[in-house]
Amino acid sequence: MASVSDLIVASAQVKSGRLYIRNRREFDAQVERLDSRWELEITVKRQRATRSLQQNAYYWGVVVAMLSEHTGYTPDEIHDFLKTKFIPKRLAFQDGNGVVVEELVLGGSTRSMNTIEFGEYMEDIRRWAAEELDVVIPDPDSDATTVSAERGGYGYGV
Repeated sequence: MASVSDLIVASAQVKSGRLYIRNRREFDAQVERLDSRWELEITVKRQRATRSLQQNAYYWGVVVAMLSEHTGYTPDEIHDFLKTKFIPKRLAFQDGNGVVVEELVLGGSTRSMNTIEFGEYMEDIRRWAAEELDVVIPDPDSDATTVSAERGGYGYGV
């Protein structure tokens, strides 16, 4: 039997006061796999625009690629580093008396960022790269973001 997820997410729209779930068959199939003894929570939340495909292409194809090329780290390693540096998620572990016994910093997530937040994240990275690494990452709106395939194949707006 396929594994059952504790989370089912579906997009929907309200029409004439009724909720219409997109991909309803898939949604119903996931619901059928749930244990009927479980108590469930249903949340309806307005979707926010997330980063655009163009922003994502620029981030991976220009920002991450240039820093990867400069440092020798893989794109995934650069991505993890950038998240930890610019959107840190701090965790603190306490003992039974409430005393912090260990702290850890992980990278936050870019997944749910909207276009403005993601743009600010990339601008912070570009500023840091120029100031600290002497790596000038071209502005996403400049002609320099479409670099030829001979230079590494970065492409903005692909």
